Amino acid sequence: MIKTKVGKLCLASAMAFTTCVPFAATPIYAKDESSFKGVLASVDSVTVGKDKNIVDISFNGGKVKGRITFLEDGIFRYNVDPSGEFSEYATPRSQSHKATIQAQSDDSNVYSKPEAKITDDGSAYKISAGGATIVLDKNTAEMSIVNEANETVLDESAPLSIGNQTVQQLEQKSDEYFFGGGTQNGRFTHKGKTINIANESGWTDGGVASPNPFYWSTNGYGVLRNTFAQGSYNFGNGISNVATTHNENEFDAYYFVTSGKEKSVAETAETVLNEYYDVTGNPALLPEYAFYLAHLNCYNRDGWTAESDKGWTLEDGKKYQELGQAEGYVIPEGTYAESLNNEGPTVDKDKFKGVINEDTQKYSAQAVIDGHIKYDMPLGWFLPNDGYGCGYGQNGYYQKREAGEGTERMTAAIDANVANLKKFTDYAEARGVRTGLWTQAALTPEDSEKDSHYQGFQTLRDFKKEVKNGGVSALKTDVAWVGQGYSMSLNSVKDGYDILSTSGKRPALVSLDGWAGFQRYASVWTGDQEGGNWEYIRFHIPTYIGQSLSGNPNIGSDVDGIFGGSSLITTRDLQFKTFTQTMLDMDGWGAKPKKTL
Repeated sequence: MIKTKVGKLCLASAMAFTTCVPFAATPIYAKDESSFKGVLASVDSVTVGKDKNIVDISFNGGKVKGRITFLEDGIFRYNVDPSGEFSEYATPRSQSHKATIQAQSDDSNVYSKPEAKITDDGSAYKISAGGATIVLDKNTAEMSIVNEANETVLDESAPLSIGNQTVQQLEQKSDEYFFGGGTQNGRFTHKGKTINIANESGWTDGGVASPNPFYWSTNGYGVLRNTFAQGSYNFGNGISNVATTHNENEFDAYYFVTSGKEKSVAETAETVLNEYYDVTGNPALLPEYAFYLAHLNCYNRDGWTAESDKGWTLEDGKKYQELGQAEGYVIPEGTYAESLNNEGPTVDKDKFKGVINEDTQKYSAQAVIDGHIKYDMPLGWFLPNDGYGCGYGQNGYYQKREAGEGTERMTAAIDANVANLKKFTDYAEARGVRTGLWTQAALTPEDSEKDSHYQGFQTLRDFKKEVKNGGVSALKTDVAWVGQGYSMSLNSVKDGYDILSTSGKRPALVSLDGWAGFQRYASVWTGDQEGGNWEYIRFHIPTYIGQSLSGNPNIGSDVDGIFGGSSLITTRDLQFKTFTQTMLDMDGWGAKPKKTL
């Protein structure tokens, strides 16, 4: 059994902080369109399999097959699969997606696999193992779960319904409350509400940023639907019971059952979340620097002019105006250019007409680090390419391969830009700051060359070289890359985590549009709010609590939103976020710089 556990103090602190969204239609995830559609009506037989922790079930006169797999004390999987396949993992949205919700397979030696015992009392089958008893009514096929203290913690109010949507309906007590569902902005407790388990990329109050098909009840149970299909959970919105729905024709869920010894909501949360982690993996342990402020901006795209009194105040105390600030901007000839290290390109530089000299150091990424040091503002990490059309060097500036051309010229530009990145990484690390990169598209040159945001060699990515040669140890993904969510997003953060792990440094990933299992690899980001408004602090408090109670305590957002503009709100937001895991100065988007000035 996995031993690393979440502490009571953390949960108690979370619990101390004390809408209905339309459910859009999506494709149905079906193994076999001709398979059973209907309601479970009866239980024919229940038998222990060759593996003593697995129980096979026959429903509806043999037309439907089910299976229960006991993994640990209080943890089992219940799968009703009309196809009879009982797949090991949920069907991904693309066969190229290899990441799984579970941290390991059900037959892993990580689990103790308690043996099942079956009792037939005439009207129902009772299946017991590991302190939990599952009761299946023979005449209705309704299920209930009894814990070690002989308390019924879950009771179906109707049989499972399987078709274009699979629905489980449960009894609800008047004093029962529900948590989970992922990043449900502005909410952390869901009694009387409906929540969407759907990738909405919603960033304001009531929206869904990173859904999770996992919820738990104060009655002493939790449920993880093992699926990448869209869902909707109704916890009493216009109905007296609970109804959880996913757009697929199979029911596959992991159940987490308390022992009955828990004496508080915090203890119930501790038990259920630890059991959830046993199946899906512990949250990533972030490196120390990731708990400090991060600075994100683009330093390889725009031009600057010193002939303006309406621009930004930079580190020398004077105002300058940034030009461009958009994908596709070409620095005009003779215009001051920004950079990482106040150095211009050396490879394939014919199209680069900007000016970089001793007067342009103030426009560099290095100068921002110097400013934080000057004003004694702690800075943990720095992402110098955050912005569409921004790379980490200007070698190969707006150069592209001709028809039939090989990769030599492209590779030379990438290598020169990685060397430029390495120089900045060394500068930052010498001052106690780690370097990461923002990712709007793909992680390889071949894929990023095909991306719609491709501008030229200066925007190409080679993440393996960035980590191995460039010294990068952190990654933030953008909606332009992982915005499809579900299995695509989970697979992407796994790829990024695996590559970062080769550096010998503890990885730090911040991502969005997540799903169950996401916590193994990445922190969750819920940003893109406009800022300059107290509302964005208010609704983030329940959002952070709700995400933590959904199994991923690593969550953060932008200081004073993405645009910001209020010094007072920025100060208060920094004070609030000091006590959270992740805080990001998202610079370059608003009317004022996100700096120490």
